[in-house]
Amino acid sequence: MTSNRFFIKQSQLESSTVIIYGEEHHHLSKVARIKPGEKIWLFDEKGTNYLASVEEIRKDMTKLSILEKKNKDKLRVAITLAQSLIKSKKMELIIQKSTELGVATIIPVITERSIVNIEGKVEKKIERWKKISCEAAKQSHSLIPAILIPTLLSRLISERDEEKKILLSEHKGRYLRDLLIRSSASGFQIEEPPASVLILIGPEGGWTKEEEVDILNHGFERVSLGQQILRAETAAVCSLSIISHFWNL
Repeated sequence: MTSNRFFIKQSQLESSTVIIYGEEHHHLSKVARIKPGEKIWLFDEKGTNYLASVEEIRKDMTKLSILEKKNKDKLRVAITLAQSLIKSKKMELIIQKSTELGVATIIPVITERSIVNIEGKVEKKIERWKKISCEAAKQSHSLIPAILIPTLLSRLISERDEEKKILLSEHKGRYLRDLLIRSSASGFQIEEPPASVLILIGPEGGWTKEEEVDILNHGFERVSLGQQILRAETAAVCSLSIISHFWNL
């Protein structure tokens, strides 16, 4: 696929002719300098790709014709990242890298030691996170994850029903690698992956003892990334990389 990919909402695809405005139009015409007659790829929020021919470029819009539709290959495992709210720049990094790694859903979680208060700024934050994930999806040819509104930890652990639920802990726990692969006389084998997995990652200050007990009592399995104490953003990228590598390649 060409590296020139532009986002379009499914609601704009009611016919074979589509028009893009705003930032996508500006990027196409001023940054990528696409010309009429050239072909580009569009993608929507479901990950479907569309080969399109540029018919006309005006000052404020680009008109295109859809030539071909190509559905995104479905990932074997739907990964949900439940990330405790952390400082803005670090949270944005997690959103970006999670998108690149093929996460299906991102849930910001409010915990006992969350030091970030986004009260009154939720809509603005989610809009910002969605923009970051969209840009990451363009570059990585991945899906745009659903980004849910921030959720209290107590509500998250009682309501989510993913087939496999993982708690990333800095205390005791089975190594994440051992959850994904097993050794045998014939070598290493990948464990049969679940249809869906949720990984829950704590805030910069870690989990309280009460939180960790409550999480484990709701069917989560505690796992570890090793002896090092990792920053929240490092732990997120590391754990998602491991899961994606073994279960979604």
